Order: sequence, then C-alpha cells, then structure tokens
Amino acid sequence: MLFENNNFDDNFGLDLSFFNLDLDSKKNPKLYDVKEGFLKGNMFKNEFEPYKNYPVATIVPKNKKEELELKIYELDFAINDLNLYLDLHPEDMEMFNLFKKYIKDANRYKEEYLNEIGPICLTDVTSKTYDWPNTWPWENKGGNI
Repeated sequence: MLFENNNFDDNFGLDLSFFNLDLDSKKNPKLYDVKEGFLKGNMFKNEFEPYKNYPVATIVPKNKKEELELKIYELDFAINDLNLYLDLHPEDMEMFNLFKKYIKDANRYKEEYLNEIGPICLTDVTSKTYDWPNTWPWENKGGNI
C-alpha cells in the first residue's frame, strides 16, 4: 500500500469516524440502498445533507430502456462511492463483498440492456458494421426517446 510504513498518523489528523460501518450481512443501517443513494448523491446516510428544504427528486422510467438505464446508473454510482470508501479502508471485506455484488449486478443489467436494446457503450458494438443510433436523445424534441 502506498502509505504503509510511513511517519504519518494513521488518519493524517482527520476525523474519519463517519466511515466506521456496522455492516449487517443483509442490510447496512448506515448505507442507503442503490436507488436512494443515487438520488441523494451519497451512499452513506450520515454524509447526506439536503439542500435547504428541497425534497429529493424521484426518477420514474417511462419504458424498459429507461428502467434498465436507471438501474445501471444507480449501480455504477454505488460502485464508485464504495470505491472511494475502499480506497481508505481496503481491509473492510464486508464492504468489498458488497462492492463486488454491485459490480456483478451492474454487469447483469448491462448484458440485459445489450441483448434487449443494443450497445450501451462503444466497446459493446459487435456487428460487422458500425451500427450506432441514428438519432441521439438530445436530438429529439422534448428530450423523449
């Protein structure tokens, strides 16, 4: 590890107590589920601070495509947020197992999206021709697909 065997304090003088998690094997009371964490922009309950009195928005998918995209976005957000946590706590195996579960779930949804809708990123194109969408969501009036 980069910071092993150095002369620094363990936490570099920072209070990292908010990262101490009591993980339950089924549900962590200190973590939001992926949907709520995505909407609030933070997987850690004690780190979320609402802006003024604004309620957290909800996202309602209109079709199967939007539903799969939202699930992928939620899981990718959770993966990135847990990645930041694991950078500071690489020994936390329970959190690492949750991180791996989210990766597995995200890959499953990406595979489903690829099979049902089409490529979600450039590396997913498998046809013999460059078959990419003719129109992009922002080209449609009103932003609907």
